[in-house]
Amino acid sequence: MDITRRGLVLAGALAAVAGSAGAQGAYPSKPVKIIVPAPAGSGPDVMARLYADHLSRALGQQFLVDNKPGASGNIGAESVAHAPADGHTLLYAYNQIPTMNPHLFGKLGYDMRKDMAPVSITLTTGYILLANNDFPAADLAQTIAYAKKHPGKVAYASYGPGTASHLAFEIIQEQTRTEFLHVPYKQGQLTDVMGGQVAMVFEPFPSAIPFAASGKTKALAVTTPKRLAALPNVPAMSEAIPGFDLLGWQGVWAPAGTPTAVLAKLQSEFARITQLPDMQKRIRDFGSEPVGGPSREMAQTIEAEYALWGKIIRAKNIRLD
Repeated sequence: MDITRRGLVLAGALAAVAGSAGAQGAYPSKPVKIIVPAPAGSGPDVMARLYADHLSRALGQQFLVDNKPGASGNIGAESVAHAPADGHTLLYAYNQIPTMNPHLFGKLGYDMRKDMAPVSITLTTGYILLANNDFPAADLAQTIAYAKKHPGKVAYASYGPGTASHLAFEIIQEQTRTEFLHVPYKQGQLTDVMGGQVAMVFEPFPSAIPFAASGKTKALAVTTPKRLAALPNVPAMSEAIPGFDLLGWQGVWAPAGTPTAVLAKLQSEFARITQLPDMQKRIRDFGSEPVGGPSREMAQTIEAEYALWGKIIRAKNIRLD
């Protein structure tokens, strides 16, 4: 009896330990923080909050968005790169951070390709080349012709040196042998385009489509390979510059070293949520296309764009530090 009793006690203890270990291994085991390196109300912030709401309901823990804007996204990205690799801190961000920033900044406190594990690209989006209504060109082809007649005098706004809105014009200038005047902004560029202080700007779809559709500005081109259904009369850039398109995207990362099972679960959940009809509608309402692809495709996209933007940034000797 004594031996039997001891065996039962030991078995119970082992079961308790096993149950505790299983509970500790469940993911998520506590609230998950999603770092967004952009301000509240921005496109990435809005999308991150939509995903966070779905994830909270599906996985039984709160997914909370924490905005850490600044330094071209580097502040938020670095905070996630150095977070514990347990899946409870994630980064919801955009393609500039892994593909452009490493070439623009000589001293980063993290290495996106070594310190972060790709989870999934959630969506792709494009840009619209908006111009003030008094600008004499009606499309990109006419804009290029006009710039050749007035070299260095046609001003365009950007979100700052090294951003997609700047680098797009560097590509245009290189491929068409034109010269535009770069006027970098931190904010207020659309107001100045409408007012005629600068001629044009590349603006992301979510904020650009309402301005183009309302007639407050003139849409000269879209950067997607084909014309947009929402703006069927606006040419794609490839119609003036064959082969040219420019897509932005948003995606999710976890710190490198996060357990494979956790990464797989996150990838599966983000893909599932992206395929939900209501999420697809919300993404398309922002002028974007849902993706929800696997992590390997995200890694391949990063490598390809890293090489592309690196070549352009080095050729133009663009530095932000």
